[in-house]
Order: sequence, then C-alpha cells, then structure tokens
Amino acid sequence: MKHWIFAVLLIGMTCHEGLAQTQPEMEFTPGPRMIRAVEQIAGSYAHLGHSLELTSQQKQAMADLVQRVKTDMWLKEAVLVGMFQELEEKRRRGLLQEHEYRTANALTGGIETDELNLFIDTLTALRAVLTAEQATKVRELMHPPMVFRVSQGFNTKIGLLSLDGVGQVYNGFRRELVLDDLQVRDIGSWLEEARREVLRVGTEIDLSRVEADELVMRPDVDPEVIRAKMQKTGETEGVLFNTLFQVTDRIQARLTEQQRTKLAELKQHHMRTASDKPRSGHSGGPHGTPAHQTGFDYFLDHGGRIGINEEQTAALVQVKNDTRKTLLIEQAKVKASELKLLSLLRSSGGETTQPSEEKLAAAVQEMEQGRTRMTRAKVLGYLDARRLLTLEQQLRVHPPDTFEEGKP
Repeated sequence: MKHWIFAVLLIGMTCHEGLAQTQPEMEFTPGPRMIRAVEQIAGSYAHLGHSLELTSQQKQAMADLVQRVKTDMWLKEAVLVGMFQELEEKRRRGLLQEHEYRTANALTGGIETDELNLFIDTLTALRAVLTAEQATKVRELMHPPMVFRVSQGFNTKIGLLSLDGVGQVYNGFRRELVLDDLQVRDIGSWLEEARREVLRVGTEIDLSRVEADELVMRPDVDPEVIRAKMQKTGETEGVLFNTLFQVTDRIQARLTEQQRTKLAELKQHHMRTASDKPRSGHSGGPHGTPAHQTGFDYFLDHGGRIGINEEQTAALVQVKNDTRKTLLIEQAKVKASELKLLSLLRSSGGETTQPSEEKLAAAVQEMEQGRTRMTRAKVLGYLDARRLLTLEQQLRVHPPDTFEEGKP
C-alpha cells in the first residue's frame, strides 16, 4: 500500500495556507486507524471471553499482541510525522525544493507498506490465539453491522485544497504572470478536468476505505483479502495524486521560462510573508522580547527583529527539524514504556501472577529515562540554535519560558 499524502499535501501547500490549518483534525497516516482496529478486535474477543472460555494465557497473549503492535506502529508513525513536519517547516520558510516532496513520497511508501504488513500479521496472530472451536464461536457470535455513514471525504478535501494551491497560477497570480488568453484557456481547462477527476476518484477511495474497515471486523474474512483490499485503496489514492502531479507539470510546461521564474518568486514571497505573521500570545516586552512567549521556535520567530539572514534561517530550520525528529522517536518510546508499565499494573490481579517490584521499578525507570532524553534533546536543540546567532544577536534574545514549541 502506498499513500501519496506527503506529495499531495505539499503540492497544495506551496500556495494554500488553508490546508495547513486543517492538519490537527485530519489523520494523514494509516497507523492510528490500524491501531484502533486491532484494539476493537481484541476488545471484541475479551467481551466474548466468558462465552469463549478464554484462558488467562490466551488473554495475556492478546494483550501482548496489542501492546506490540502499538509499540511498533508508534515508532513508524514517528518517522512519518517527522518527515511531514520537516517538509512543512521548509515550506513555511520558503526553503522547500520541488524535488523534495516527490522524494518523501517514495520514502513514505516503504514505511506504510511496513505498517500494513505489521497490521495484517497482527490480525492473523490474534486469530491464531483462538482454538478451532473458539474461532467457530466467534464467527457465530460476532456480526459486525454494516455502516451507513456520510464519508469524511478526506482524500477529496485534500485533493481540492491542493488544486486550490496549484490553481493560484490561474486565480491569484494571473496578472503578475501576464498570462495570455490561450494560457488562461488551457490552464483553466486542465484545472476543470483535474477537479472532476479528484471528485470521482475521491468518492471511489472513500467507498473502498469503508469496505476495507468493515472487512477488518469480520471474523470470516481471510486477512490476505483485507491486505489486497487495502493495497487496492492505496493504488487508487495513487491515481488521485498522480492527477495532481500531472496538472502541476502541465501548467509548469505551459508557462514561459520567464513566467516560471516569476512564479517561483511569487511562491517564495507568499510563503515567507505567511511565516513572518505575528504569533498569538507574543506581546512586546523588555529588549523587544515577547513578554509572554508561549514556546520556543528556534529563534525563527525573531527573524525580522534581530536580523536573521537567509543562511541562518536555513540552518535554524535544520536544527529545528533534527530536534523534532529526535523528540518524536523518543516520545514514541516513552509511550511504549508507559504502556508496558500499565500492562504490568493491569496484570496485578485475577488469575495472573502479580508483577515484582523490580519489574515495576524497571518500567518506571525506562519511562523516566525517555523523558530525560527528551528534555536533553530540547536543551541541546536550543544551544545548537543559539550558536548559529552572532554575538550581537545572542545578546538580544533570552532563554524561553518553556521548551515546548511555539504555535504558528
């Protein structure tokens, strides 16, 4: 399965800020949905525990599988989210190169294939915990309902927002680029065709995803059938996102060399203007430093005030991205450590043996060590960023009240 989400996001976001604002409400990666599905299936088995006469060993085996898939999936998701954040930060600062989102697209495909394999292997392992008689009972007792719901239209929304960004050539920059009548006609026609295709394929993807979600919950369906269905959904997503690549390439080819140069300048100006907008919660204070700074942004939010040049901006963005990636990995490890601790505590009753204090202490220590590594990474990130400033610039900034990132 190959999702093209980074590619399509970055096509549109080169010009469209609205897409970036929709981020928190949307899941860009498949991992969270897969984790929820595994939890629901394991929960269904547990709910039928009395009827199935599950042994304590079976219950523990299922709990271990859920813990393992969460731990592995969180780490894979940390890598995917880190890649997205890196490219998004470059986009905001006008540093994103055209080839980067296509390179990221190729890399994410491999990670998401790993996620799918992990998911299918876990489904197979969960079923294997049951005896043949228990599996028969599950098929008799579990009847997941057919869902009739209004699709969220995730891919359609992303595709149309991306087209809105691509369409800035037609809607926003037409006068600055001095498009002639033939260019306006051709570009408008291509955008109409792309919009029609996005709406058609987006609906097909929504239907395919609903069907795949239902297949996952059916105990009579072979996991390999589910794998094939999800792979097909990913291929259809590829069709939608290729449409966006193609219309982008066609528009670029239709412009003159002078217009392409001008377009690149307009995009950079737009992105840099957007990234320099004032941040909420940052009011003036002593020495020109925000009095109530809500987070640390690696001095990038001080650019205009202390005179950070383009070379410094690029270096600060690199430090920020490197630190972020480290933090995401460590955060995933801390979540896994916390899950391990909670699993030990949940096993301290019933038929199972209570965990020793040594095991509990080791789990707590592992979790705290992860949090310490996160704090250390933040401090080192701050110091690395500060070293990139001149002495005069350093005198005009102060350590932040918190190392949590400032919100754009």
